Amino acid sequence: MLIEDTIMSRGEHLDRVNAADSGPSVRRWTFAEFAVTSISVDGGSGFDRHRHEEDQLAWMASGSMELSVGSDRWHLRRDHAAWIPTGVLHEMRFAEPGELVSAYVDQRHRPAPTGWNRARVLTLDPLGGALLRYLAAEGRPETRRQECFGLLSDLVAEAPVSREVVALPQDPRARAIAVALLAAPDDDRDLDAWAAQEGVSAKTIARAFVSDTGRTFREWRVRARLHVAVGLLVQGAPVHEVALVVGYDSVSSFISAFRSRFGVTPAAYAAHQRRP
Repeated sequence: MLIEDTIMSRGEHLDRVNAADSGPSVRRWTFAEFAVTSISVDGGSGFDRHRHEEDQLAWMASGSMELSVGSDRWHLRRDHAAWIPTGVLHEMRFAEPGELVSAYVDQRHRPAPTGWNRARVLTLDPLGGALLRYLAAEGRPETRRQECFGLLSDLVAEAPVSREVVALPQDPRARAIAVALLAAPDDDRDLDAWAAQEGVSAKTIARAFVSDTGRTFREWRVRARLHVAVGLLVQGAPVHEVALVVGYDSVSSFISAFRSRFGVTPAAYAAHQRRP
């Protein structure tokens, strides 16, 4: 599929997802000044580089997304949302089935006059996800829709920029290792073994992780494991099973690492995220 540098409308963008198949089910409703869509995405599908005529708030209600904006690459799950300004080129890839919920709004209605012309990853409050789901449903009264979107805009304006999201290296060899570790977080091979697999020195890979993600390889792998754990916990997987899947031999070690990263136990985090 050719990379596109043209500005795409919402309809054109939605029609492009998983073009190799007959296309996922798309639920689309347009309001007076904004639109909220919910689409089902298949593993291995994605959007090539494109841009929109509106600002976009993209949230994975389930599954995960690899988002590329310029030189930045992020791996996102439901605890983060991506803010993509009007006209900014970006690419989305989905390694697993999931649901992508997006809000589109004219740039005249940005949360603040300045600072929102650059892409960013926001820590999404659970209420924000609930509002997005509500707005992406049929039969909502117009007045209620407007009120809910107003509240969502307030939450977005106050949402902190995430410094904890899992960034992916730009170096293609380091990025290949990162993607493999996200797919198999229990793979405990050391940096030397991974570098040898890519036919490059361990020092080269180590430098790439630090320069591209701000983390050492070891630090990045811990964050990646916990990032994958979040997705499994929210889906309802038991804590002891998640610990093994993401590479911890001891459940207590997993709980300790999780608490250090998120401030709560895995069980408490999952309960909070699944709360209606």
